[in-house]
Amino acid sequence: MADFKGILGGLAEIVGQEFVKTEPDVLSAYGVDNMLPRAVVFPKNTEQVSEVVQLANRENMAIIPCGNRTKMAMGNAPARLDVVICTSRMNHMIDVDTSNLTITVESGVKFRDIQARLATQEDRCYLPLDDLMTEADEVICSDRSHSGCFLPIDPSYADSATIGGIITANSSGSRKLLYGNIRDSILGVRMVAPTGEILGSGGKTVKNVSGYDVSKLAVGSMGSLGIICEMTLKLLPLPERMETLLISFGSFSHVSAFIEKVFETHLLPAGVDIMNQEAYMQLNMDGIPDFGSNGYVSAIAIEGFEQAIDRMRTEIMSMAKTNGARSDVCLQDERHLLFWLAVSNLDVALADRGSDLIKAKLNYPISEWRGIVESVENTFSDADLDYTLQVHTGNGICLPRLLVLPNDAEAMDRGIRAMNSLLARCREVGGNMVIEDAPSEVKDRLKMWGEAESDFVVMKRIKEQIDPSGIMSPGRFVGGL
Repeated sequence: MADFKGILGGLAEIVGQEFVKTEPDVLSAYGVDNMLPRAVVFPKNTEQVSEVVQLANRENMAIIPCGNRTKMAMGNAPARLDVVICTSRMNHMIDVDTSNLTITVESGVKFRDIQARLATQEDRCYLPLDDLMTEADEVICSDRSHSGCFLPIDPSYADSATIGGIITANSSGSRKLLYGNIRDSILGVRMVAPTGEILGSGGKTVKNVSGYDVSKLAVGSMGSLGIICEMTLKLLPLPERMETLLISFGSFSHVSAFIEKVFETHLLPAGVDIMNQEAYMQLNMDGIPDFGSNGYVSAIAIEGFEQAIDRMRTEIMSMAKTNGARSDVCLQDERHLLFWLAVSNLDVALADRGSDLIKAKLNYPISEWRGIVESVENTFSDADLDYTLQVHTGNGICLPRLLVLPNDAEAMDRGIRAMNSLLARCREVGGNMVIEDAPSEVKDRLKMWGEAESDFVVMKRIKEQIDPSGIMSPGRFVGGL
């Protein structure tokens, strides 16, 4: 590696001196698992990202990309780190084509801003070429009236996460039961490979890929294969009506029997979640219904045409009453959206409690969901641990969040043993477990990506071919890739 002062000069020539940060407070803010970068760089477009990566490749410097840092707790601690590339300046909506139900954006655009733009009733579209303060008549999007569309995902940290971080972390949320994963919404991407080459895949039509589909490969890659800079996403029209049915039950046996009945029907809810009261009571939403301090809450999102919503509401409420529901509330339109926003920001609410957090994502065959949830509750209860529980019942996903008081080493030991036990339980039924958040000092005692499976060999070969120097997020991904 050349003299680092010379490298800093090269970075400054690419992005501008003011966008290369080496101040201790900035380096600390962009550290990853207590490892600090030597510099943080803020490029403004794909071409600048490409030049920065080319320089890093020549100098064998390790790179970790980030957006708004909401997903940085995921993954293993990095093997090494020299430069963080932050996409916060790459925050432009390049093309909003609601007539064809597509949007093309840069990776640093916040998810909330995409949804707000798509649902806006303003007659103008602000798509600056150079910065967010620019408003030019020549910058016109394809649709100048009420858009009435949305991107059909509800990822964690929906208030603050960038679209690039959402894609690289494969964060889709509760309503993928109806709408699918973020992968299903991607039509194309432009990304910078570890060599600095700009790769393009896909486009604005559904059948747009021949050969190797880089756009799908990038989903969930945690920045290990390159830096996603731009993406074209598929949209859906806003539903005619949106509602959430909140139904409380006194026991897991009652709520699980109810959920089973819902899935025996031909109804198509957008999402069906279960939360224990500890999770429900932490949701940061004004005026949220109070269901008491014990039991479980089933949150069922229903979205579509009015007649379909009326039918689903009537049938679901009837099934709930015959399966021991204690009480219920229906949230409509804006309050429906506010509820799912609160669910996506549950980690933020828990962080405010000051406890150390270990968040796991258990996956398993959908038919095993009741047994897995019972195992989670029994394991944590036997270990005398505080936790919250959220289950995407129709997706085969369970999200327990373990809360440990700071400096309580004995409780942390019990928590780590409990998490490893749950991993073994998931493996018994053909599933796995990913740790989505954990204190840096205990990551080496947890299997952050669960057990490696047969596809790891393919993943390793792809990584070696695309990133032979190992400069992109080294060590953070599955198996230390």
